Amino acid sequence: MQKSPQDLPQSDRPVVRKWRLAVVSFYGSLLVVMLMLALTSSHDVQIAGTSEPLPSLKK
Repeated sequence: MQKSPQDLPQSDRPVVRKWRLAVVSFYGSLLVVMLMLALTSSHDVQIAGTSEPLPSLKK
């Protein structure tokens, strides 16, 4: 079973806190980069259908 930070000795708590901060910082910044790329990229989306395309979509 996994130990909680309260179950650890007092000497190990700063190490756990440091690793937790490092992990949250790494994945948080990765998430921010992914969000920024998603928001700034252009999305040319075409919806599939069986009907005739709209005149404004024809080239």
